[in-house]
Amino acid sequence: MNAAELIAEVQNSLANIFERMGWAEDEIARAQKRHPDAADRIYHSFSLLAPRAEQGDRMGTEMIYRAHAREILDRVAAGEDTRPGTSVELVIGLLEVATRAPLNHEGFGLCARMWAAAGLPDLGGMTDTLGHYEAISASRIDDGERKARHAARDDSRTLGAIECEGMHHGDTVACTYADQTTAA
Repeated sequence: MNAAELIAEVQNSLANIFERMGWAEDEIARAQKRHPDAADRIYHSFSLLAPRAEQGDRMGTEMIYRAHAREILDRVAAGEDTRPGTSVELVIGLLEVATRAPLNHEGFGLCARMWAAAGLPDLGGMTDTLGHYEAISASRIDDGERKARHAARDDSRTLGAIECEGMHHGDTVACTYADQTTAA
């Protein structure tokens, strides 16, 4: 690889990172509008939106990444645990498993449930069949979802203590997390 190819590769990698950062910021702004009472906590949740390395290129797809970010931000707003796997993470995992062996009835039902929960577009009638799978195996799909969310858990995906100097994107704000001595 010559210097020009290396520079082009680095520029391309950075462009992808900055594009994903833009999607994250946009989803944060949308979540703040959906949940104005949690707007400050949502603002400080950017670090929770970084996908794990093993999720690879699939999180590089805008609608996939945005669905993942939306679910995490809605959990933040509701004060829920952000560590369990998101619907999108479960779909990614289930589709990866399906490349090695066919999904059983409950596995496909769980994939369809998570696909619908993520708000992904219905491809090939996948979510149209969800009612059938739910009618036959809802409790086993529930168990599978609980186990899969735990297996896809990211223990590092926690908000932790929020420190704020009363500035958001360079603007002075009345953030509920701002240290009142530095925000004044």
